[in-house]
Amino acid sequence: MSEHLTVPQLRRATQQTQEWLKELATHEPLETEDQAYSYLRAVLHAIRDRLTVTEASHLAQQLPMVVRGFYYEGWRPSLAPYSIETKDDFLRQVESSLGGTTSGGGEVDLHAGTMAVLAFLTEQLQEGTLQHVKQQLPDELVQMFHEAVPA
Repeated sequence: MSEHLTVPQLRRATQQTQEWLKELATHEPLETEDQAYSYLRAVLHAIRDRLTVTEASHLAQQLPMVVRGFYYEGWRPSLAPYSIETKDDFLRQVESSLGGTTSGGGEVDLHAGTMAVLAFLTEQLQEGTLQHVKQQLPDELVQMFHEAVPA
């Protein structure tokens, strides 16, 4: 039995994504929703690429529908998980996914923008989902999540 998306559900999904981007844009150094979109997309891609197919799918279930769409954009599950072992590897992956396309304001420091997204995801995702994601990441990447949200 297939489930059909209604227009009100589509409006709500779009609104929820806009709320996420607006909220993320309040996390320094991000200032605009365009920057928030670019960084959210790039960081989610870097996380997704480091996860197994099963765990990447579980993470997707926690994302708003429109965010889930750009999360899966360009994904090649047959290559998962990628060998992203260090903080530098992760930041290079984020930078690659950004592709120089952070519109809507001045330049954002790559490390600071990435950390802003990790802090935001820590706020937005269910604790169980976040723990499953962290279990698949090397210690250096788990440490980035901890640094993003100081105790």
